[in-house]
Amino acid sequence: MVLLVRTAAKLGRGKQALRFIVNNAMMPPDSKVFRGYTPTRADVFVATFPKSGTNWGMQICQQIAHRGAAEFDHIHEVVCWPEAPMPDLVKFDDPGPLKASPTGLRVIKTHLRAGVVPYTADAKYFTIIRDPKEVTVSSYLFLLGLMGIRHLVTPAQWVDWWCDESFLGGAWAEHTNGYWGMRDRPNVVVRSFNQVKADLGGTIDAVAELMGVDLSASERAAVGERGSFAYMKAHESQFGPPPIPLSRPDQAPQMIRRGAVGGSSELIDAEQRARIDEFSRAQLRKIGSDFPYDEMF
Repeated sequence: MVLLVRTAAKLGRGKQALRFIVNNAMMPPDSKVFRGYTPTRADVFVATFPKSGTNWGMQICQQIAHRGAAEFDHIHEVVCWPEAPMPDLVKFDDPGPLKASPTGLRVIKTHLRAGVVPYTADAKYFTIIRDPKEVTVSSYLFLLGLMGIRHLVTPAQWVDWWCDESFLGGAWAEHTNGYWGMRDRPNVVVRSFNQVKADLGGTIDAVAELMGVDLSASERAAVGERGSFAYMKAHESQFGPPPIPLSRPDQAPQMIRRGAVGGSSELIDAEQRARIDEFSRAQLRKIGSDFPYDEMF
């Protein structure tokens, strides 16, 4: 995939190649990975849009499942990602994570939209919704760096690509609307990235209740410590992407970069931010969403 995108980008077709990968590998509108599977009470889905706090959500849930004592060399040794086209990740049907879990819970990562991820009242679902302006910046630095084509795409071009309903901007609206519509279900917790940042302890309490895990004071403190930005930044290698062949050292992406709220101005100007806002509002209106965009972002 990396070689495909790099070759296409050099030929001026980078957007088309990335759109193909996003729509067919990263976030397909349909997926075979969950077909025939009925989630159980053991399943905790961290269902987030890319670059919206996914590792944060996984770490919070994994630490709660292990009462603040989860240990791993890399998060994907213990958290499966069923739709990922990478063979070295822990498999969806691997019993290891369940056997090792003191609470009998396992965490499942997915970027798939609501409706593609199977829903049952027994399973648990946690999503974090992030300001699309921040997602735009984070995905530019991470995704294009991962593919080694950041030097071929300007931030202004990336904003143009984002504001295309057939690409990431349209997918963001659909993903957000789907999980926002599930927010009142008792087995679903929806938080904005801003809310998690402002009240990590409250988020941990809400997710622990969702998961049915009664944490002691010391266990809760351990989850909070390991779920903090400082801890995750200090343990970057446990969350980062796999080494990419022929990667460019100057574009190596950071998985745990800033964890900041309202930092999109570091890369895109006021006019570009306003454009993303208006595009996102329009996409939400088009699909009839009641997501309170201006209140949130």
